[in-house]
Amino acid sequence: MIVRPAALLQDMARMDPDAWRLLEELLHLGPDWVAATDRSGVFPSSLWRTDVACFYNRLNLPVEYGGTPLTGSAVRRAALFERIGAFCPGVLIGLPGPGLSMPPVLFLGTDAQKHAYFGRFTSADRPIWGAFAITEPQGGSDATAMRTTARPVADGYVISGTKCFITNGGRADSFVVFATLGRDKGRFGIRAFMVDAATPGLSVDRREDMLGLRASQLTSISFNECHVPKEHMLGHTGKRGPLVDAFTGAQGAWDYMRPALAACINGACTGILDHADALIGDADCGLARAQRAQASDEIERLRAELLSSRLLALRAAWIYDNGRPAALHASMAKAAASTLAMRIAMSLNRLFPLAALRRGDPIEKFYRDAKAFDILEGTGDMQRLMIARAFPGAAFGRP
Repeated sequence: MIVRPAALLQDMARMDPDAWRLLEELLHLGPDWVAATDRSGVFPSSLWRTDVACFYNRLNLPVEYGGTPLTGSAVRRAALFERIGAFCPGVLIGLPGPGLSMPPVLFLGTDAQKHAYFGRFTSADRPIWGAFAITEPQGGSDATAMRTTARPVADGYVISGTKCFITNGGRADSFVVFATLGRDKGRFGIRAFMVDAATPGLSVDRREDMLGLRASQLTSISFNECHVPKEHMLGHTGKRGPLVDAFTGAQGAWDYMRPALAACINGACTGILDHADALIGDADCGLARAQRAQASDEIERLRAELLSSRLLALRAAWIYDNGRPAALHASMAKAAASTLAMRIAMSLNRLFPLAALRRGDPIEKFYRDAKAFDILEGTGDMQRLMIARAFPGAAFGRP
Protein backbone atom coordinates (compact mmCIF):
# COMPACT_ATOMS: atom_id res chain seq x y z
CA MET A 1 0.00 0.00 0.00
CA ILE A 2 1.41 3.38 -1.04
CA VAL A 3 -0.70 6.43 -0.17
CA ARG A 4 0.68 9.94 -0.50
CA PRO A 5 -1.79 12.31 1.19
CA ALA A 6 -0.45 15.46 -0.50
CA ALA A 7 -0.76 13.95 -3.97
CA LEU A 8 -4.16 12.52 -3.07
CA LEU A 9 -5.40 15.98 -2.01
CA GLN A 10 -4.23 17.43 -5.32
CA ASP A 11 -6.16 14.74 -7.20
CA MET A 12 -9.25 15.47 -5.09
CA ALA A 13 -8.98 19.20 -5.87
CA ARG A 14 -9.08 18.36 -9.58
CA MET A 15 -11.89 15.87 -9.05
CA ASP A 16 -14.44 18.43 -7.81
CA PRO A 17 -12.98 21.95 -8.14
CA ASP A 18 -16.18 23.77 -7.11
CA ALA A 19 -16.43 21.75 -3.89
CA TRP A 20 -12.74 22.23 -3.22
CA ARG A 21 -13.12 26.00 -3.55
CA LEU A 22 -15.82 25.97 -0.87
CA LEU A 23 -13.61 23.85 1.37
CA GLU A 24 -10.71 26.27 0.94
CA GLU A 25 -13.01 29.12 2.02
CA LEU A 26 -13.43 27.42 5.37
CA LEU A 27 -9.73 26.69 5.78
CA HIS A 28 -8.83 30.34 5.25
CA LEU A 29 -11.16 31.82 7.88
CA GLY A 30 -8.25 32.28 10.26
CA PRO A 31 -7.38 31.69 13.94
CA ASP A 32 -9.61 34.47 15.28
CA TRP A 33 -12.67 32.82 13.73
CA VAL A 34 -11.63 29.46 15.20
CA ALA A 35 -11.16 31.00 18.65
CA ALA A 36 -14.58 32.68 18.51
CA THR A 37 -16.27 29.43 17.51
CA ASP A 38 -14.47 27.61 20.32
CA ARG A 39 -15.69 30.17 22.87
CA SER A 40 -19.33 30.14 21.78
CA GLY A 41 -19.68 26.56 20.53
CA VAL A 42 -21.78 27.78 17.57
CA PHE A 43 -21.14 28.64 13.94
CA PRO A 44 -21.98 32.19 12.83
CA SER A 45 -25.04 32.23 10.58
CA SER A 46 -23.12 34.35 8.05
CA LEU A 47 -21.09 31.23 7.16
CA TRP A 48 -24.02 29.42 5.63
CA ARG A 49 -24.55 30.78 2.16
CA THR A 50 -26.76 28.41 0.19
CA ASP A 51 -23.89 26.91 -1.82
CA VAL A 52 -21.77 26.44 1.33
CA ALA A 53 -24.62 24.80 3.25
CA CYS A 54 -25.44 22.45 0.36
CA PHE A 55 -21.81 21.40 0.08
CA TYR A 56 -21.36 20.53 3.74
CA ASN A 57 -24.76 18.83 3.95
CA ARG A 58 -23.57 16.25 1.44
CA LEU A 59 -19.86 16.11 2.33
CA ASN A 60 -20.16 12.79 4.19
CA LEU A 61 -22.93 11.22 2.10
CA PRO A 62 -22.31 8.16 -0.11
CA VAL A 63 -21.65 9.21 -3.70
CA GLU A 64 -24.51 7.04 -4.97
CA TYR A 65 -26.93 9.00 -2.79
CA GLY A 66 -25.78 12.47 -3.76
CA GLY A 67 -22.51 12.81 -1.87
CA THR A 68 -19.34 14.42 -3.18
CA PRO A 69 -16.57 12.20 -4.63
CA LEU A 70 -14.16 13.96 -2.24
CA THR A 71 -15.27 11.48 0.42
CA GLY A 72 -16.06 8.59 -1.90
CA SER A 73 -13.55 6.26 -0.21
CA ALA A 74 -12.17 5.80 3.28
CA VAL A 75 -8.68 6.84 2.16
CA ARG A 76 -10.04 10.08 0.67
CA ARG A 77 -12.02 10.73 3.85
CA ALA A 78 -8.88 10.24 5.92
CA ALA A 79 -6.85 12.62 3.75
CA LEU A 80 -9.59 15.24 3.78
CA PHE A 81 -10.30 14.95 7.51
CA GLU A 82 -6.60 15.29 8.26
CA ARG A 83 -6.53 18.50 6.25
CA ILE A 84 -9.59 19.99 8.00
CA GLY A 85 -8.43 18.67 11.39
CA ALA A 86 -5.27 20.76 11.05
CA PHE A 87 -7.57 23.79 10.78
CA CYS A 88 -9.80 22.85 13.75
CA PRO A 89 -11.00 19.38 14.79
CA GLY A 90 -14.01 20.75 16.69
CA VAL A 91 -15.20 22.62 13.60
CA LEU A 92 -14.81 19.48 11.48
CA ILE A 93 -16.88 17.36 13.87
CA GLY A 94 -19.51 20.10 14.16
CA LEU A 95 -20.03 20.66 10.42
CA PRO A 96 -23.51 20.06 8.94
CA GLY A 97 -24.41 16.77 7.35
CA PRO A 98 -25.47 13.32 8.57
CA GLY A 99 -22.31 12.76 10.61
CA LEU A 100 -22.16 9.44 12.40
CA SER A 101 -25.85 8.79 11.69
CA MET A 102 -24.96 8.04 8.08
CA PRO A 103 -23.19 4.64 8.39
CA PRO A 104 -26.05 2.85 10.26
CA VAL A 105 -28.53 3.99 7.61
CA LEU A 106 -26.13 2.85 4.88
CA PHE A 107 -25.46 -0.55 6.49
CA LEU A 108 -28.92 -1.35 7.87
CA GLY A 109 -31.48 0.63 5.89
CA THR A 110 -33.61 -0.56 3.02
CA ASP A 111 -33.18 1.21 -0.29
CA ALA A 112 -36.30 3.28 0.38
CA GLN A 113 -35.01 4.27 3.83
CA LYS A 114 -31.65 5.32 2.42
CA HIS A 115 -33.22 7.51 -0.24
CA ALA A 116 -35.59 9.07 2.30
CA TYR A 117 -32.92 9.79 4.93
CA PHE A 118 -30.11 10.92 2.64
CA GLY A 119 -32.56 12.93 0.55
CA ARG A 120 -33.08 15.25 3.49
CA PHE A 121 -29.49 16.43 3.15
CA THR A 122 -29.30 16.69 -0.63
CA SER A 123 -32.56 18.63 -0.98
CA ALA A 124 -32.04 21.21 1.81
CA ASP A 125 -30.83 24.73 1.01
CA ARG A 126 -29.84 25.42 4.62
CA PRO A 127 -27.42 23.61 6.94
CA ILE A 128 -28.98 20.54 8.55
CA TRP A 129 -27.45 18.02 10.92
CA GLY A 130 -27.94 14.35 11.69
CA ALA A 131 -26.99 12.73 14.99
CA PHE A 132 -26.20 9.24 16.29
CA ALA A 133 -27.77 8.36 19.66
CA ILE A 134 -26.51 5.20 21.33
CA THR A 135 -24.65 6.09 24.58
CA GLU A 136 -26.65 6.23 27.81
CA PRO A 137 -25.86 7.68 31.25
CA GLN A 138 -26.09 4.27 32.95
CA GLY A 139 -24.33 2.24 30.27
CA GLY A 140 -21.32 4.34 29.35
CA SER A 141 -19.07 2.42 26.97
CA ASP A 142 -21.18 -0.75 27.22
CA ALA A 143 -23.65 -0.05 24.42
CA THR A 144 -25.34 -3.44 24.84
CA ALA A 145 -26.55 -2.50 28.34
CA MET A 146 -28.91 0.16 27.04
CA ARG A 147 -32.16 0.92 28.86
CA THR A 148 -33.89 2.96 26.17
CA THR A 149 -36.81 0.82 25.04
CA ALA A 150 -38.81 0.55 21.84
CA ARG A 151 -42.25 -0.78 22.69
CA PRO A 152 -44.15 -2.25 19.72
CA VAL A 153 -47.61 -0.80 19.08
CA ALA A 154 -50.10 -1.38 16.31
CA ASP A 155 -48.63 1.10 13.81
CA GLY A 156 -45.05 1.40 14.95
CA TYR A 157 -42.93 1.75 18.09
CA VAL A 158 -42.90 3.96 21.17
CA ILE A 159 -39.39 4.96 22.29
CA SER A 160 -38.64 5.94 25.89
CA GLY A 161 -35.29 6.62 27.54
CA THR A 162 -32.33 8.97 27.70
CA LYS A 163 -29.23 9.30 25.54
CA CYS A 164 -26.11 11.33 26.29
CA PHE A 165 -22.92 12.57 24.64
CA ILE A 166 -24.67 13.05 21.30
CA THR A 167 -22.51 15.00 18.86
CA ASN A 168 -24.48 17.87 17.28
CA GLY A 169 -27.52 16.72 19.25
CA GLY A 170 -28.73 20.22 20.06
CA ARG A 171 -28.76 21.32 16.43
CA ALA A 172 -29.78 18.02 14.80
CA ASP A 173 -32.79 17.78 12.52
CA SER A 174 -32.88 13.99 12.65
CA PHE A 175 -31.48 11.17 14.75
CA VAL A 176 -30.59 7.52 14.38
CA VAL A 177 -31.59 6.18 17.79
CA PHE A 178 -30.68 2.76 19.17
CA ALA A 179 -33.18 1.14 21.53
CA THR A 180 -33.92 -2.34 22.79
CA LEU A 181 -37.08 -4.39 22.27
CA GLY A 182 -36.34 -6.10 25.59
CA ARG A 183 -33.32 -6.04 27.89
CA ASP A 184 -33.52 -9.83 28.25
CA LYS A 185 -32.76 -10.15 24.50
CA GLY A 186 -29.23 -8.72 24.84
CA ARG A 187 -27.57 -7.26 21.77
CA PHE A 188 -29.98 -9.09 19.45
CA GLY A 189 -32.88 -7.11 20.85
CA ILE A 190 -31.30 -3.80 19.82
CA ARG A 191 -32.85 -1.93 16.90
CA ALA A 192 -32.05 1.37 15.19
CA PHE A 193 -34.72 3.94 14.35
CA MET A 194 -34.84 7.10 12.27
CA VAL A 195 -36.40 9.76 14.50
CA ASP A 196 -37.23 13.31 13.43
CA ALA A 197 -36.18 16.02 15.89
CA ALA A 198 -39.72 17.42 15.81
CA THR A 199 -41.24 14.16 17.09
CA PRO A 200 -43.48 14.84 20.12
CA GLY A 201 -41.81 13.66 23.32
CA LEU A 202 -38.24 14.24 22.08
CA SER A 203 -36.48 16.95 24.08
CA VAL A 204 -32.95 18.31 24.38
CA ASP A 205 -32.14 18.20 28.10
CA ARG A 206 -28.90 20.13 28.03
CA ARG A 207 -25.87 21.04 25.97
CA GLU A 208 -22.69 20.03 27.77
CA ASP A 209 -20.20 22.75 28.70
CA MET A 210 -17.31 20.89 27.14
CA LEU A 211 -13.62 21.17 27.84
CA GLY A 212 -12.62 20.72 24.20
CA LEU A 213 -14.12 20.24 20.73
CA ARG A 214 -16.71 22.78 21.81
CA ALA A 215 -18.09 23.41 18.32
CA SER A 216 -19.38 19.82 18.20
CA GLN A 217 -22.07 20.54 20.83
CA LEU A 218 -22.44 17.32 22.83
CA THR A 219 -25.94 17.05 24.27
CA SER A 220 -28.26 14.85 26.31
CA ILE A 221 -31.61 13.89 24.77
CA SER A 222 -34.74 12.41 26.36
CA PHE A 223 -37.41 10.34 24.63
CA ASN A 224 -40.72 10.40 26.44
CA GLU A 225 -43.15 8.05 24.68
CA CYS A 226 -41.93 9.10 21.21
CA HIS A 227 -44.00 7.40 18.55
CA VAL A 228 -42.22 6.41 15.32
CA PRO A 229 -43.77 4.58 12.34
CA LYS A 230 -42.75 0.98 11.88
CA GLU A 231 -41.14 1.88 8.55
CA HIS A 232 -38.62 4.00 10.46
CA MET A 233 -36.95 0.97 12.01
CA LEU A 234 -33.81 0.51 9.94
CA GLY A 235 -33.78 -2.65 7.89
CA HIS A 236 -37.44 -3.37 8.52
CA THR A 237 -40.12 -2.94 5.88
CA GLY A 238 -42.94 -3.20 8.39
CA LYS A 239 -43.52 -6.85 7.51
CA ARG A 240 -42.18 -9.98 9.12
CA GLY A 241 -38.61 -10.57 8.08
CA PRO A 242 -35.17 -11.74 9.17
CA LEU A 243 -33.64 -10.68 12.46
CA VAL A 244 -32.00 -7.25 12.21
CA ASP A 245 -28.76 -7.08 14.21
CA ALA A 246 -28.61 -3.33 14.70
CA PHE A 247 -25.62 -3.55 17.02
CA THR A 248 -23.54 -4.87 14.12
CA GLY A 249 -24.67 -1.78 12.24
CA ALA A 250 -23.38 0.38 15.08
CA GLN A 251 -20.04 -1.44 14.97
CA GLY A 252 -19.97 -0.82 11.22
CA ALA A 253 -20.49 2.88 11.89
CA TRP A 254 -17.49 2.97 14.21
CA ASP A 255 -15.31 1.04 11.74
CA TYR A 256 -16.40 3.49 9.04
CA MET A 257 -15.60 6.63 11.02
CA ARG A 258 -12.65 5.75 13.26
CA PRO A 259 -9.96 5.89 10.53
CA ALA A 260 -11.27 9.32 9.52
CA LEU A 261 -11.43 10.43 13.15
CA ALA A 262 -7.86 9.23 13.72
CA ALA A 263 -6.84 11.23 10.64
CA CYS A 264 -8.63 14.28 12.06
CA ILE A 265 -6.64 13.95 15.30
CA ASN A 266 -3.42 13.53 13.31
CA GLY A 267 -4.27 16.69 11.39
CA ALA A 268 -4.74 18.60 14.64
CA CYS A 269 -1.35 17.29 15.81
CA THR A 270 0.25 18.44 12.55
CA GLY A 271 -1.28 21.89 12.91
CA ILE A 272 -0.11 22.42 16.48
CA LEU A 273 3.42 21.19 15.75
CA ASP A 274 3.61 23.64 12.83
CA HIS A 275 2.49 26.36 15.26
CA ALA A 276 5.18 25.29 17.74
CA ASP A 277 7.84 25.48 15.03
CA ALA A 278 6.73 29.02 14.24
CA LEU A 279 6.95 29.95 17.92
CA ILE A 280 10.48 28.60 18.20
CA GLY A 281 11.50 30.73 15.24
CA ASP A 282 10.13 33.85 16.92
CA ALA A 283 12.76 35.83 18.83
CA ASP A 284 10.16 36.71 21.46
CA CYS A 285 9.12 33.14 22.22
CA GLY A 286 10.75 33.29 25.67
CA LEU A 287 13.21 30.44 25.05
CA ALA A 288 16.98 30.76 25.23
CA ARG A 289 19.05 29.55 22.27
CA ALA A 290 19.88 26.22 23.92
CA GLN A 291 16.24 25.75 24.89
CA ARG A 292 15.19 26.40 21.30
CA ALA A 293 17.50 23.68 20.05
CA GLN A 294 16.14 21.23 22.62
CA ALA A 295 12.56 22.20 21.77
CA SER A 296 13.22 21.70 18.04
CA ASP A 297 14.68 18.25 18.71
CA GLU A 298 11.67 17.28 20.80
CA ILE A 299 9.23 18.46 18.14
CA GLU A 300 11.10 16.48 15.47
CA ARG A 301 10.81 13.35 17.61
CA LEU A 302 7.07 13.98 17.96
CA ARG A 303 6.78 14.45 14.20
CA ALA A 304 8.38 11.04 13.68
CA GLU A 305 5.77 9.48 15.97
CA LEU A 306 3.09 11.44 14.15
CA LEU A 307 4.18 9.96 10.83
CA SER A 308 3.59 6.46 12.24
CA SER A 309 0.15 7.49 13.48
CA ARG A 310 -0.77 8.98 10.09
CA LEU A 311 0.30 5.82 8.28
CA LEU A 312 -1.71 3.70 10.72
CA ALA A 313 -4.87 5.72 9.99
CA LEU A 314 -4.33 5.48 6.24
CA ARG A 315 -3.74 1.74 6.50
CA ALA A 316 -7.00 1.27 8.42
CA ALA A 317 -8.80 3.30 5.73
CA TRP A 318 -7.17 1.28 2.96
CA ILE A 319 -8.17 -2.00 4.63
CA TYR A 320 -11.76 -0.75 4.91
CA ASP A 321 -11.81 0.27 1.23
CA ASN A 322 -10.66 -3.21 0.24
CA GLY A 323 -13.55 -4.90 2.01
CA ARG A 324 -11.50 -6.52 4.74
CA PRO A 325 -12.41 -6.48 8.46
CA ALA A 326 -11.19 -3.12 9.71
CA ALA A 327 -12.27 -3.07 13.38
CA LEU A 328 -8.82 -3.93 14.75
CA HIS A 329 -6.88 -1.47 12.60
CA ALA A 330 -9.49 1.25 13.12
CA SER A 331 -9.15 0.86 16.90
CA MET A 332 -5.36 0.84 16.67
CA ALA A 333 -5.40 4.02 14.58
CA LYS A 334 -7.76 5.86 16.92
CA ALA A 335 -5.96 4.75 20.10
CA ALA A 336 -2.54 5.68 18.69
CA ALA A 337 -3.67 9.11 17.46
CA SER A 338 -5.42 10.14 20.69
CA THR A 339 -2.51 8.91 22.86
CA LEU A 340 0.00 10.82 20.74
CA ALA A 341 -2.15 13.97 20.86
CA MET A 342 -2.06 13.93 24.65
CA ARG A 343 1.72 13.42 24.66
CA ILE A 344 2.15 16.37 22.28
CA ALA A 345 -0.13 18.51 24.44
CA MET A 346 1.91 17.74 27.56
CA SER A 347 5.20 18.47 25.79
CA LEU A 348 4.01 21.81 24.43
CA ASN A 349 2.60 22.80 27.82
CA ARG A 350 6.02 22.22 29.30
CA LEU A 351 7.86 24.06 26.51
CA PHE A 352 5.49 27.03 26.33
CA PRO A 353 3.88 27.36 29.79
CA LEU A 354 2.66 30.93 29.30
CA ALA A 355 0.89 30.10 26.04
CA ALA A 356 -0.68 27.07 27.73
CA LEU A 357 -2.22 29.33 30.37
CA ARG A 358 -3.58 31.92 27.94
CA ARG A 359 -7.25 31.24 27.18
CA GLY A 360 -7.80 30.83 23.45
CA ASP A 361 -4.13 30.33 22.60
CA PRO A 362 -3.70 27.48 20.07
CA ILE A 363 -1.61 25.49 22.56
CA GLU A 364 -4.18 25.95 25.34
CA LYS A 365 -6.99 24.98 22.96
CA PHE A 366 -5.11 21.93 21.69
CA TYR A 367 -4.62 20.68 25.24
CA ARG A 368 -8.38 20.88 25.84
CA ASP A 369 -9.16 19.19 22.52
CA ALA A 370 -6.61 16.44 23.20
CA LYS A 371 -8.40 15.57 26.43
CA ALA A 372 -11.61 15.13 24.44
CA PHE A 373 -9.96 13.02 21.73
CA ASP A 374 -9.51 10.12 24.13
CA ILE A 375 -13.23 9.69 24.84
CA LEU A 376 -14.61 10.47 21.37
CA GLU A 377 -15.95 7.44 19.45
CA GLY A 378 -14.97 5.08 22.24
CA THR A 379 -12.47 5.76 24.99
CA GLY A 380 -8.81 4.92 24.62
CA ASP A 381 -9.24 2.12 27.17
CA MET A 382 -12.07 0.64 25.09
CA GLN A 383 -9.89 0.72 21.98
CA ARG A 384 -7.05 -1.02 23.80
CA LEU A 385 -9.48 -3.61 25.13
CA MET A 386 -10.70 -4.34 21.59
CA ILE A 387 -7.10 -4.63 20.41
CA ALA A 388 -6.23 -7.01 23.27
CA ARG A 389 -9.27 -9.18 22.51
CA ALA A 390 -8.07 -9.53 18.93
CA PHE A 391 -4.90 -11.15 20.29
CA PRO A 392 -6.14 -13.32 23.18
CA GLY A 393 -3.02 -15.42 23.32
CA ALA A 394 -0.74 -12.42 23.75
CA ALA A 395 -2.00 -11.77 27.30
CA PHE A 396 -0.82 -15.22 28.39
CA GLY A 397 2.44 -15.39 26.47
CA ARG A 398 1.02 -17.70 23.81
CA PRO A 399 1.67 -17.04 20.08
